[in-house]
Amino acid sequence: MPSHLFQKLKYASQLTEQEKHIVDFILKQPEAVFNSTAHELAKLTYTSASTIVRLCKKLGTQGYPDFQLKLALEYKLPPSKQDELEHNQDFLQQEGILAAVDSVPYLYQNALNETRRMLSRPVLMRITDWVKQSSRIDIYGSDMNYYVAQQACAKWNEIGIAAVAHNGPNMHYLNTMNSRQFTLSFVISHTGENSSMLEAAQVLKDKQQTVIAVIGNNHSRLSKLGDETLLAYGYNEKLRLSKISSMISTLYLFDMLYMSSISDPY
Repeated sequence: MPSHLFQKLKYASQLTEQEKHIVDFILKQPEAVFNSTAHELAKLTYTSASTIVRLCKKLGTQGYPDFQLKLALEYKLPPSKQDELEHNQDFLQQEGILAAVDSVPYLYQNALNETRRMLSRPVLMRITDWVKQSSRIDIYGSDMNYYVAQQACAKWNEIGIAAVAHNGPNMHYLNTMNSRQFTLSFVISHTGENSSMLEAAQVLKDKQQTVIAVIGNNHSRLSKLGDETLLAYGYNEKLRLSKISSMISTLYLFDMLYMSSISDPY
């Protein structure tokens, strides 16, 4: 069973009797959390929604939506229940737009906090120096990641740093790129196994270009092709809402690099 939040549940101390009862229920039936609002879980445990929220905060999460998301990201369902989970991951949306008013900030803040926790400051400083030394920045990403790449490039272009977003491996460009100028290339793939991103990274490495892998899986094939890696948080293909977290996390990484760019004159 997963270790982080589940370990906190298993070994939590200084809990009230009601809170201990809720913990016992969750450890026996964790799937119930994914399909229940705080009020519904309170009914199942014969407690109150306020007790549920208070317990979530004691366990180090920011509230019930944050607790649901972290528990879901850690939990591994048996294969027979994977399809059921895929169709029931609207747990943060069960009460409509009014619930989203509270849930979306939880998703954003959780993504930012976890991304910051995973950062390697020496790596970030090294990449920052490369950004400052580069003649051009290329960012490769597909689907949602291409949208993130476009935003990052637009910000750098506004301050006079040449940056181009690529929606896949632009082979004509890759084969004719100027090897005499320092081009810094970011390749985004949250799984680290996207075939088009792997192709782009491989060509860049063959040309001895500097590659930064922006990934959610540090043991992926893409991570082995990067000179450095930046870890983005939140991607889980079984959880639709995790796409929000992964996008916010990736934007945060690029915005930090952008901020370092404007802190010094060019």
